Amino acid sequence: MMTMKSIPIIYYDGVVSKPHHATLHPFDQESVVVRYHDVVEKSHRYHEDQMNFIGAIGQRNPVIELENDARIELQSREVPDWIPVDHTSFHSKVWKLERTPSLILFSVVFILVLGFSVIKWGIPSAAKMIAFQLPENTLSRIGSQAEEYVNDYTKPTKLSAERQEKIKSDYLKIVAGDQPAHLKFRKGEDLGANALALPNNTIILTDELVEMAHSDQEIIGVLAHEQAHLLKRHSLQQAISSLGFSILYVAITGDSSDLVATLPIAVVGAGYSREFERESDIYALHLMHDKNIETGHFANLLQRMSEEAGEDVSKDEKSSQFPSVLDALSSHPATAERVKSVRDFEAKYQSNLQ
Repeated sequence: MMTMKSIPIIYYDGVVSKPHHATLHPFDQESVVVRYHDVVEKSHRYHEDQMNFIGAIGQRNPVIELENDARIELQSREVPDWIPVDHTSFHSKVWKLERTPSLILFSVVFILVLGFSVIKWGIPSAAKMIAFQLPENTLSRIGSQAEEYVNDYTKPTKLSAERQEKIKSDYLKIVAGDQPAHLKFRKGEDLGANALALPNNTIILTDELVEMAHSDQEIIGVLAHEQAHLLKRHSLQQAISSLGFSILYVAITGDSSDLVATLPIAVVGAGYSREFERESDIYALHLMHDKNIETGHFANLLQRMSEEAGEDVSKDEKSSQFPSVLDALSSHPATAERVKSVRDFEAKYQSNLQ
């Protein structure tokens, strides 16, 4: 028998639930002996094959599970070397992790990076995949319900039939190409000067936006921008992304039955991301350039809309030169940033002509 120091333990014999204050002794290199007093002195020998070590987790000390539902609870987080248990088990590794600051810091950083990556790239990628896999009849249903919500918050247009036909004619001739949308007009009311692209292949222009435009070319810029949102299914992607982590389940399982019920409101309520606005702006600028329409018209209307909304564009233009932390966290590009991008595009092509 080996002569080594014993340690106090709590022992459950697997017969009754009563804990026994016992001592654990080494017997040989492959077994230990539990001794305790229960009316009479008792002892049980356990071989290493009968022991399953569970390392300390949280505030709980290490535990050794035994056969027949017996169990040893150590009174210290330190495990003597003479106990013949596997210290490389999963629970033991967790215990070591909890006691290693560098590994704890690494784990925290890893979880934060993983979470950021899922939110930044995982969810948008899943949203894009889902948006382009939804069948046309589903898009029509979602878009039609979204259009009903828009109609509830707006009123019938006051534009003359002639004005509506002129805008529709320009849209079909210059913007629509081989994928024309249904162009509709509404009195915006609280929506104000605005335009919406809905998944049922519909573009809605408010009377206020048409009245704000100083030329038909400015309206063409807006229509081209909304056409890009339609072609790239931006409103649908943005709405799906707004549902958060639940869309990852949809992407994996393919079960999109719940989306039809929740997306229409999200389509109307979710704003476009910075990237989606940039993509649509670039699409509009290239289309206007190809049609020999000065892109400055689009910038002029953007700036006028921002002033109407009460934005300080001159202040935005200064701050856009020195982006703040809040700008980096914002999902929607400042109007001044968009206006500057349009001006830069215009200047680039003007210099190429000289």
